[in-house]
Amino acid sequence: NTEGKTSREYEEYASKAMFRKGRYGMVCPNNEDYRAYVKACLEELTAHYQFESIFMDMPFWSEVCYCSTCKKKYFEKTGLEMPRVIDWYSEEFKKWQELREEWMGEFTQFATNCVKGINNNVTIEHNMSPASAPWQFATTDLVADACDYVGGDLYGGFLEQSFICKYYRNLSKTLPFVYITSRCDPGLSYHTTSKTEDELLIHAMTALVHNGAFSICDGMNPDGTFAEDVYETVIKDVFDKSQQYEQFVSGDMLKNVSVWFPHRAKYDLRESGSKMEDILGYHDSLENDFIRNPLHFSKVMRSENIPYDVIASKNLNGLKDNVLAICDVANIRDDEMEHIERYVQEGGALYVSGNIGNKRLLKLMEATSEGLTAHNLTYMNPTESGKRFFHSFSHKSPMAVQRKQEKMTFAGDYELLATLTLPYTMTGTRDFSSIHSNPPGIHTDYPVAILKNVGKGKILWVAAPIEDSRPYKSRQVLGRMIREIAGTLEFSSNAADFIEVLGWKKDNTTYLALINQQEEAPIAKMYHLYIDVPYQIKNAVLVNCNTPLKTENTVDGTRILIDELDVCQMIALTI
Repeated sequence: NTEGKTSREYEEYASKAMFRKGRYGMVCPNNEDYRAYVKACLEELTAHYQFESIFMDMPFWSEVCYCSTCKKKYFEKTGLEMPRVIDWYSEEFKKWQELREEWMGEFTQFATNCVKGINNNVTIEHNMSPASAPWQFATTDLVADACDYVGGDLYGGFLEQSFICKYYRNLSKTLPFVYITSRCDPGLSYHTTSKTEDELLIHAMTALVHNGAFSICDGMNPDGTFAEDVYETVIKDVFDKSQQYEQFVSGDMLKNVSVWFPHRAKYDLRESGSKMEDILGYHDSLENDFIRNPLHFSKVMRSENIPYDVIASKNLNGLKDNVLAICDVANIRDDEMEHIERYVQEGGALYVSGNIGNKRLLKLMEATSEGLTAHNLTYMNPTESGKRFFHSFSHKSPMAVQRKQEKMTFAGDYELLATLTLPYTMTGTRDFSSIHSNPPGIHTDYPVAILKNVGKGKILWVAAPIEDSRPYKSRQVLGRMIREIAGTLEFSSNAADFIEVLGWKKDNTTYLALINQQEEAPIAKMYHLYIDVPYQIKNAVLVNCNTPLKTENTVDGTRILIDELDVCQMIALTI
């Protein structure tokens, strides 16, 4: 920790955060004595037992480590003392964080090599779940390089699972990846409460249709027993049901939009100036913009039935999808920026919200930044041209944005979709024009939403991450924007916002799946659904029972009718 002590030595941490409690003994992967211990354990296990695979859990620091080894390694590398104040505007500070990430990647490769040196046939899976945790954990895609296949345990619900499954699928060297979550509802602390069969089936099918495997995390009782009755009944039934679909998956996913989840920008610029000990590493992931904004963008895509994917940084190279979404990314590395520039110049459509993570992005847009608004509640005032997106909003009633917006000016040719409107009075002060709210009152000419042609492609820029908007009408604005720049969709549907529709091609057959991802049991059946595809088909059948579905010809293709949906359906199309 920040005092160079373990959690067991520093008992006053016990009331502060999960990994500062005395029950978790923390060790530093940089410590050579600990590494020798890890090496001895892994080599002994591998030499004396036959494993197909080994899962190595928790490759992370729970917070910044200031042990003597870390300080020595940093000083030997840079000649500097480790920083004690956060400063994301400093290149020196960012390079320090990059070193921590490289150290963690190097440690996981060291552990992999310990096993491979004894038996190269053993496959290795390091727990990648901390990739969705903040920067302090230092777990990035570099850890995936030490994995034969990617996997991790998460407990944030079905939307989070779908997001992570897409990310894992694109990150993993081989498939299937592994999605792990708790038997207990909602997490391991509810030791005696099991999830329902429907909930576990949603977990299993969501992993499966993404070309992944579903694994269950559970806690053993102190007497060595566990919930045998659940495994012998409910869980057995779940895997019996999901197994019948396995032969149809592992194809090429159908998607129009890729959401980028950058692994080395997992921080908030607003942390700058804070003391290191004041920033805890472990808390609800949705408190972190770096995952909340792309996750909520994904939620809008699911709600609008726009086929989407979640990609890692390595997938930026040669990306072919219609749209790349960059959601409020704090930092874009130069190598990542090169791929983004090429993608747009060659015809891709870029959605950019909020932060401008690299100055080269400003150049690409012919833009100049004047920083953020002083007001922390602002408005987007639609232009006449922008009204096709901003339904329900107007000059008198612009769209509220519950945060600051980037003040930008643009050169060249672009379509202005909305301008910045500020409240009558400064937010956060005792001056007000309405006791409970901050009504719009100061209209400006600053663009806050534009559509600009760049090379063969285009950039849709908005001055704040509107994907994080709670109101349905605000999220619809984003949906309309993405639908326009995405072009012809691989498929569309009338499915409710909690139903995910996915598609893939395998062995010259197109498959579609619907998964009823309601977050709370009991899972209600849904009725009278359809999926539209932009081409004519001969027939559509449910793969588990070979039952034909009704279809209708449309102006643009074919409509496939699904009378009812319980938990999941999988459909095969004959073209």
